[in-house]
Amino acid sequence: MTATGRFAGRVALVCGPGDGVSRATALAFAREGAAVLVAGPDGERLAGTALLVRDAGGQAASVVADVVRDGSDAAARMVAAAVERFGVPDFVFNDASVTGPRDPGTGTGTGTGTGRVEVDWAAAFAAHLTGLFTAMRHELAPMTALGRGVIVNTVRATACTERLIGPGAYAGYSAALATLTATAAHESAALGVRISLAGSRTGSGSGSGSDEELAEQVLLLCADEND
Repeated sequence: MTATGRFAGRVALVCGPGDGVSRATALAFAREGAAVLVAGPDGERLAGTALLVRDAGGQAASVVADVVRDGSDAAARMVAAAVERFGVPDFVFNDASVTGPRDPGTGTGTGTGTGRVEVDWAAAFAAHLTGLFTAMRHELAPMTALGRGVIVNTVRATACTERLIGPGAYAGYSAALATLTATAAHESAALGVRISLAGSRTGSGSGSGSDEELAEQVLLLCADEND
């Protein structure tokens, strides 16, 4: 880690599962000198990421905040923790990558069969859209008050053992997330905050490539001409 990187003296809030691309992005921010607050629902994973950053000489802390379960209270808690520990975030990365069960009615994971598909569909949209919307509302407040900052969102279809959100649900919420991000970007531009979507080269937000490649894309979106 370095105190003289392109983001030295700045603050990054990384929200997500605490592993995968959110972990890679936290490490990438720290390598460029930023202090990092990692937030999400899994305290053990978050603490592990923060420890990796500190072991490498960077500044990091973690806070448990489950925006899907606890809504605005969790979103407010993670932003307040970042401000209290390091200051108003200059950068926010929202990793909306979560897993869900393969549809037991078909075993295909298409999101069109029987079984728990309606429950899975609702859970996926709550995590990706409602959670992200709630998080951005609270993230934007201190940024717009200062007239600066960058928010980058992403969503990926992520397998975990035998659990996988079906492509039908993924297509729906990834498209909706892209539209939500574009609308928020338009609304916040005049307030000094840039909002972008990180993902595949086609801009679909599917997050193709390795975790480290996507993390580098996030940092490029956060940088400006002076970095």
